[in-house]
Amino acid sequence: MDDQDDDLKLLEKIGQGDESALVRLMFKHKDPVFRFAYRYLGNPSDSEEVTEEAFFRVYQNAPRFKPKASAKTWIFSIALNLARDRLRKRKKSRGEFSYDQAGHPEEENGSMLELIDSGVRSPVSHTQTSEDLKIIYRCIQELPEKLRVPFIFCVLEDHTHDECAAILRLSRKAVETRIYRARQALRIKLEDLLQKI
Repeated sequence: MDDQDDDLKLLEKIGQGDESALVRLMFKHKDPVFRFAYRYLGNPSDSEEVTEEAFFRVYQNAPRFKPKASAKTWIFSIALNLARDRLRKRKKSRGEFSYDQAGHPEEENGSMLELIDSGVRSPVSHTQTSEDLKIIYRCIQELPEKLRVPFIFCVLEDHTHDECAAILRLSRKAVETRIYRARQALRIKLEDLLQKI
């Protein structure tokens, strides 16, 4: 049984009130959902709340789930909508967003600049300072929403373009185009940092 079939069976059990199935589904997807929300929101407590609320909504709505897409994309769609709402509320109450907090998720697939620069350069010895990371995260946050979400979801979190297309209800080509444009915009904004490599 593949992951998608397993997730669908878990959702079916959740829809029948099986809380242990929810625990198993959360075990599989909670960390990726949290990382995505954290990269989107930049705040661990907001990200934790979004993650918890997303799985609460999964539990509430599982009986009505119609598998048009995978369970994973459904869960991430819920989390994205909650994160968008949270960011809108935060911007209204605080006036603006700040990425100056310490502590961002560790980069497992190489440096942030390598990801932005699409692997064209391969700096083995380059290490980024926390100041560099703050600048990078701030620039990512300043991307337009339609570019930021695919970039975070596919490039930073390493999900597939097809999954992103299902979540955003776009074609795969549109997702690829938005990621390309996000990289271009980030290269321009981060030109000085990229030249340090």
